[in-house]
Amino acid sequence: MAKNSIIAAIDIGSAKICTLISIVEEGGDLRVVGASSVKSQGVNKSQIVNLEEASAAITESVDAAERMAGFSITEAFVSISGRHIESFNSNGVVAITDPQGDITASDIARVVDAARAVSLPGNREVLHIIPTAFKVDSQEGIKDPIGMSGVRLEATTHIITGSTTVLKNVRKCVEHLGISVSEFVFSALAASYASVSETEQELGVGLVDIGAGSTAVSIFVEG
Repeated sequence: MAKNSIIAAIDIGSAKICTLISIVEEGGDLRVVGASSVKSQGVNKSQIVNLEEASAAITESVDAAERMAGFSITEAFVSISGRHIESFNSNGVVAITDPQGDITASDIARVVDAARAVSLPGNREVLHIIPTAFKVDSQEGIKDPIGMSGVRLEATTHIITGSTTVLKNVRKCVEHLGISVSEFVFSALAASYASVSETEQELGVGLVDIGAGSTAVSIFVEG
């Protein structure tokens, strides 16, 4: 991420709506320049039930954060949760581009795309695809295959999906402000980056994100 880039996030919950605006400083550190939390409206169990009320509450939260920051935002990451979230495992296999050379980031991207190529119902949308392990030829349990040699690369991934209808309604509320959604982020996954260490993930840990209307759970094993 380039220095002085702006990163904004909107957390739409059943009890409150929070907006955070930060600037990327030298070294990749984030400096928060705007934050707000307002009472939620039009949201029940982490899902939009009234577009007009939800849009008004999101507008109030974003406006307050923008006033603190001193500038407006045009895009934001948006958290998502609720009973519509589902997840499953998927495998992908590709031939390594240069069998005489090393495995590259391009090979990783191709095998993850291969794992993503699963048949989903028309009402489901992929939120995250998380590689959990790689296999190079017959060698299993590899965490990072970049730089290794081989001819066949396999990836085991965990795919998190959400309801297309729910996501569309949330996107409508955010885009009503002239803000595009950079990416939807599952709330329990986002919470894990803030509160779960790499050691805890390696040993095995569960994270419970308790909200006013819904509770999200994520479980980590071997990283």
